[in-house]
Amino acid sequence: MIATLLTAVKSVAPTLTHIIPSEGREGVTAVTSLGDEVFVVRRRGEQVEVYDTGTCTLQRHITLHGLRNSCGLAVCAQYRCLYASDPQKSSVHRVKLSGSNAVKKWSVADGPRGLSVNKAHNVVVTCCVANKLQEYTVHGTLMREISL
Repeated sequence: MIATLLTAVKSVAPTLTHIIPSEGREGVTAVTSLGDEVFVVRRRGEQVEVYDTGTCTLQRHITLHGLRNSCGLAVCAQYRCLYASDPQKSSVHRVKLSGSNAVKKWSVADGPRGLSVNKAHNVVVTCCVANKLQEYTVHGTLMREISL
């Protein structure tokens, strides 16, 4: 019976459909997506590259002044905000994706890395040096902190 089930499951190898060229730029450190856009940040970069998901063509750049070595990106569909972690400055950058692309930045615990957005539309920050999880509102107000 198990052998029958195993033979019924076929392995499908992924197919390469597009290549986004590096063009001499630094390596990718974080990626996220929303709708038909993919957001990419590279090591030592202040810019987030925005690509079309269908064609993988570069559409625009979003500049986050002072951002260095971001290794976390997250997006909130509800408020149309993009978040980027900055471990060197222990901060999170938030940019509005519609309208003026207004940027806000706030301090977090040491070593922010991974980011995610929860069902309350708050951003959760993994702070590896401080060994904490921190949850912030869209405006950067600390809601709660969990020591790990």
